[in-house]
Amino acid sequence: MELRGFIEAAAALPGLPGYERAVAEHIAGAFGPMVDEVTIDPLYNVVARLGERGPRVMVTAHQDEIALVVLGIEEDGALRVTNIGALPARVLPASEVTVHAAGGPLYGVVGAKPPHLLSAEDRKQAVQMKDLYVDVGMSAEKVRERVRVGDNVTMRAPLVALQGERLAGKTMDDRACVAALLLAAERLSHARCAAQALFVSASQEEPGCRGAAVAAYALRPDIAIAIDVTHAETPDADKWETFPLDKPTIAVGPNLHPGLTKKLMEVADANRVAYSVEPCGHPTGTDARSIQIAGAGVPTLLIGVPLKYMHSSVELIDLTVLREVGRLVGLFIEEISRAGEVDLWN
Repeated sequence: MELRGFIEAAAALPGLPGYERAVAEHIAGAFGPMVDEVTIDPLYNVVARLGERGPRVMVTAHQDEIALVVLGIEEDGALRVTNIGALPARVLPASEVTVHAAGGPLYGVVGAKPPHLLSAEDRKQAVQMKDLYVDVGMSAEKVRERVRVGDNVTMRAPLVALQGERLAGKTMDDRACVAALLLAAERLSHARCAAQALFVSASQEEPGCRGAAVAAYALRPDIAIAIDVTHAETPDADKWETFPLDKPTIAVGPNLHPGLTKKLMEVADANRVAYSVEPCGHPTGTDARSIQIAGAGVPTLLIGVPLKYMHSSVELIDLTVLREVGRLVGLFIEEISRAGEVDLWN
C-alpha cells in the first residue's frame, strides 16, 4: 500500500457527516484487494471483512470531516455559515473553501471585518461564527441561482509534505487513521490468522459517534479497537494534555477494557512498538465511547495517533506512527487468534 498517496487522495474528497458516499466508495475500493468482502451500509459505514472463523475483532476509524453549512445569503451575495462538527471559528478567517452547490462546486474564501474597522472593544473579543462569511466572488443574483440554504462547505487545503515523514493538511482527523486500518488489513491478508477482522471506516463520528454505534450493533464483535487522533505536544499546551508526535498512545480508563489494554501493551512491548499511555478519566471523545455500550456491550480498546493543530486545515501527523499503529493492530489480532477464543485476560 502506498501510504502517502492514499492519504492525499482520501483527504481531498468531501465527506461531511451524513454526506460520505464519495469517500466511502474510495475507501471501499482501497480495501477491496486485501479482504474477503467489503460492503457499504445505509449510513455509509465501510465494512471490510477478513477471515471466516475465530473471534470477531472490530477495528474502526472514522471517515467524516468537520465542515460548514450555508445558513443564508446576504444582500451582497456573501454566504453566512455555521459549523458541522467542532470546527472552531478562530481557525477559519482567510481560509479557502469549496461550496458544494447543485450546479457544481464553487470556490470561495472566508472573510471577516478587517481589524482597521473594528472598535477597540471588538478587537479584544474572539472571532465567532456570526462574524464570518464565505465570499465566492459573484453577485447576489448569481449566487442565489447557484447556492441554496443547506448547501455544504468544506475546507480546501492541499496535503503538504514536510520534512521526513510528516504531513500537514485537512481531514488527517481521521482519514490518516483509516490508512492505519488499511495497513493492518494488508498485514493480516498475508498471515494465516484464526480470527475475523472487521475493519470499519465509520461515518458520522464528528456529530456524536453514530456510525460506529450502528456498525457495532450490526456486527456484534467480541472485541473492538478504535483508532483516532489525539493531541500532540505543542509549545503552548500543557504536557499532561499532549503526547509526543512520534509514537502512538494506548488509552486507559473506564471506556477501555483493562485486561485487553494490558495485553495490547504486552504485545507492543514484545514487538518493540513504542507508545505513550493516555489516561482518560471519562468516556473518550472517540468512537470507543459508543462501541463499548453497543448491544450487550463490547470490550473496547483505543489507540491514539498524536496530531498537531486538530480541527484545522493544517493538521500535522507523522507517517511512521501510522505504520506502527497498523503493525500493532495486526500483531494484536494475530495474538487474539492464537488464543483460540476470546480471553479478556482479567
